[in-house]
Amino acid sequence: MNSLTRKLFLCASFLLTLILYARAHFYRDPGSIFFDKTRAYQQVYSHHRLLETEEFIRAAKEGAGEYQKAADNATLCVAISSVKRQRNNYLETTIAGILAGLTPQERGALYLSVFISETDPEKHPSYRSRWIPRVVDNFHTYNVSEPRLELLQDMEREERFLEKGVFDYRTALEDCYESGAPYVAVFEDDILMADGWMVRTLLGLRDVEKRAEDWLYMRLFNQERSIGWAGKHIGGNHEFPIIALLSGAILAPTYFLRSRFRFFRVHLESIMVLSLFLIPSLVILFYQCGKASLLPPHDGIYAQKFGCCAQAMVMPRDQIPDLSSFLRREKEGQMDTLLNRRARRAKLMRYAFYPVQAQHIGLDSARHTDEDEARAVWSMAFEMRDPERARKDHLEMVNRYWEL
Repeated sequence: MNSLTRKLFLCASFLLTLILYARAHFYRDPGSIFFDKTRAYQQVYSHHRLLETEEFIRAAKEGAGEYQKAADNATLCVAISSVKRQRNNYLETTIAGILAGLTPQERGALYLSVFISETDPEKHPSYRSRWIPRVVDNFHTYNVSEPRLELLQDMEREERFLEKGVFDYRTALEDCYESGAPYVAVFEDDILMADGWMVRTLLGLRDVEKRAEDWLYMRLFNQERSIGWAGKHIGGNHEFPIIALLSGAILAPTYFLRSRFRFFRVHLESIMVLSLFLIPSLVILFYQCGKASLLPPHDGIYAQKFGCCAQAMVMPRDQIPDLSSFLRREKEGQMDTLLNRRARRAKLMRYAFYPVQAQHIGLDSARHTDEDEARAVWSMAFEMRDPERARKDHLEMVNRYWEL
């Protein structure tokens, strides 16, 4: 084996080792070439959290006593709008995930409103639940005029989901606005909240307010498809100019200095292999591994104009009247798109909170979304949490926020 062949073999072996590592570790990242949907959606932290929600539901069903409710000066109102789905009912898990593990301080700061958004609420499997009204602060359905109810019935019958969804979202916002809480959140009814989500959200809101900027929402859920590179195909992220710059930065000095310095003459072959084979391969592999795998966002609050879905949004109370009027004029659309449109028009900041505090668990879409697409609304980062660390951090943050 000659010198050049040996060097190419070593570089190829190194690249193969990196590829094998990436296949073993980056299969959850939808922005990675190594994404494997047969393994990507495995519930890890969600499984642990679901066990906690099941225990909460069991205790709530068996319990006969009173449960703690929101204090008069609750800081955050969370509204959930829920409709009957074709096969599954996620509402009880969502409610339990919000409440399970809250400290008394957190529960007192949370006003939880559940809105059964069916014109015939008896159709919803949780409408006659005995335990839900005991643990939430407000459990209700439509309170509208007869003409409005008939219009809503027409929307249901004609499956005008985009129109009725906006009406229901606006109703949920206004329910929370009436609570008087300084912050309003709307959560979808098919999510699972992380241990410690409440105090983390309050700390995040404290950080946002320090920025002294007008803002519309702070996103608690995001998916890796929305925070990836600009493109997935090779060359879609300016790889070739990057390769040219890096390789040129090595080859140019080598060309001019090889006649003066023996080092460059002796190692010319190695420099050529490095510049023309290894560097291009590493640059391409870097981008193909996925941004969320190699450069995940650090914990904190980020101004972020992009992001997917409206699973868990928190907003300042003073934005609700104008937002409600905006939604009344728009009438229909995807909620995350409408919220972004409102933010652009009013020049309001949009923030994302990391680590994400919610996971989307609903495969049975209320809007008849394809199951594969519903499954893809997923946070891999959520599944990588450590339960013991999450519990420890939760208690530490409660002590810090309330200065216990």
